[in-house]
Amino acid sequence: MKKILFLLTLLMFSFTPIQEEKVLFIGDSLTCYKGGWQAKVCNEMGWKFDNISVGGKRTSWMLTTLTEYLRVNHKFKKVFIYGGCNDAYSYVKLSSAINNIQDMVDLCWKYNIEPVVIVGYDPNLVQQRTPYDEKTTKFHRDRYIELQNLMVKHLVNCKIIGKDTTVTRKDSDDGLHLKASGHKKFSTWVIKELNK
Repeated sequence: MKKILFLLTLLMFSFTPIQEEKVLFIGDSLTCYKGGWQAKVCNEMGWKFDNISVGGKRTSWMLTTLTEYLRVNHKFKKVFIYGGCNDAYSYVKLSSAINNIQDMVDLCWKYNIEPVVIVGYDPNLVQQRTPYDEKTTKFHRDRYIELQNLMVKHLVNCKIIGKDTTVTRKDSDDGLHLKASGHKKFSTWVIKELNK
């Protein structure tokens, strides 16, 4: 009788559907490429995902959007936050961008979700020969590098995926956005950093 109960218990647990883990991505054009780095990461890790990233958006928009989204959809294992490039390519105070990212991190913990902040690729390796003139490119590239350094130095209570050093200018069509080869390299970098 005990053996039958044991076997029934085993059968019951073996037919319980396994719920796949789900993650969320919030960002700008660097994260909204269909089949991009985020899809490759999820495919490799076996995660389902939502991606609410929109091209051209700054961290202030990201914070507002994430706040509204998590209010009604908060069943995520992780939230990947990858933003700031548009802040750096504008005249937003970099401290404001850092505060917005930290507020997103804190918001994730409010819902018991692990926040993962992506610092991004190395602008010195990618941001060359952009649609902007060289003086403008250098000014904003330097601001983006400064923002990335501030992320690493000041953000707390989150996993930080450090600056990618594998993606180069040949992995971008315009010196800003990644093409397929860049997304592949970037996803490999993110997975490696996640597994540390």
